[in-house]
Order: sequence, then structure tokens, then C-alpha cells
Amino acid sequence: MGMVRFRMTGPDGGLDSMLAALEGLDHVDRIEEVHDLMNEMRDDSSSSELSDDVGRSDARDIEVHAMSNEATERVRATIARMAAELGIAVEYVEDV
Repeated sequence: MGMVRFRMTGPDGGLDSMLAALEGLDHVDRIEEVHDLMNEMRDDSSSSELSDDVGRSDARDIEVHAMSNEATERVRATIARMAAELGIAVEYVEDV
């Protein structure tokens, strides 16, 4: 079994498509968005919701639990393929 943890950044539609592709994989039993409330808080609230904030990309931290090493490799391959197709930036946080 394996866990793939990654952060993806891009437009909401692309991020949702990435999650849908991962959900369709065999031997993946859990996909969870890890939510960190501190990431949503700005250091400087005086500029919240100004024009620079409008249209920016969204970022999500994701954990995918696969039931075998082969499934873990398919998860990584799917992430790479979908990121290239959808223009999503992916950063692997940790592989367990």
C-alpha cells in the first residue's frame, strides 16, 4: 500500500478534472483533500479581495491512498499526464 501526497495549483475546473481522473483508478481506496485553514489567511488583510486576487489560481493539498505499489505508480503516472494536459502545477509533498 502507498500514500501519495501532493499539492496542485491551477484553475478550479482543472483541479476538479484531476480529482475525477484519480477517483476512476482501480485500487485507489481514498482521495482526501487536506484542508489547512492557515493557508487561507492573508498576512495583510488590507488587500483582501482586490483585483490582484480575482482570477488567481487555486491550490489544493491532496492525499491519495492506493492499495498496492502498482496502483501507487498508476496514481503518479495519472497525476503527471493530467497535469500536462490541464496545465496544472504539481508538487509532491511526501510519498509514504
